[in-house]
Amino acid sequence: MKRRTFHEAGATLVLLDRGTHVELTIDGVPILTSALLGTERDFGRLAPKSSKRVLVGGLGFGSTVAGVLERVGPDARVLVVEKLRTVIDVCRERAAGVARDPRVEIVRADVADAIAREKNLDAILLDVDNGPEWASFRSNARLYGPRGLAAAKRALRSGGIYAVWSGYPKDDFVLALRRAGFRASVVPFVERGKVQARAYVGKK
Repeated sequence: MKRRTFHEAGATLVLLDRGTHVELTIDGVPILTSALLGTERDFGRLAPKSSKRVLVGGLGFGSTVAGVLERVGPDARVLVVEKLRTVIDVCRERAAGVARDPRVEIVRADVADAIAREKNLDAILLDVDNGPEWASFRSNARLYGPRGLAAAKRALRSGGIYAVWSGYPKDDFVLALRRAGFRASVVPFVERGKVQARAYVGKK
């Protein structure tokens, strides 16, 4: 097994090449894996085909962005917001095509701050955590509370979607979406014959 260690944002990040797949951990907690990238690609495909402006929170190994690019047209703009320089560098090594696509702009920033600056987005797709409860950074929790959902709704055009990828069931988040004024639904992602993840989706 090959290991590469990075230090960023007061944390230790380790890239583990296990032969069959690659993992990135923060302080020993896995935050990225290439083992089940199909669910993230499916998540990216939730972007409406007619989208002109999409914000993706979390770059990962580029799979969510790849799914978005399959859906949107040649004149779309896909803003990818990633907090960690390490993740950006790793993605450019392993998913260079996604990173070089002319429709993609990668910004190193906090996604909550980026959402607050945006308006008239067709979609906000968040894959910055394992779901709306577990946060890789404590500050990410604000994305899923009432203020974060209100900011996301303001940033969307009418009919736009807000979606959160989740590796575990968290169906009370549907209620949070409804309280924020979204029409809420759950989209399951099946891989290897079973539900491996789901998206919690709110439509404005």
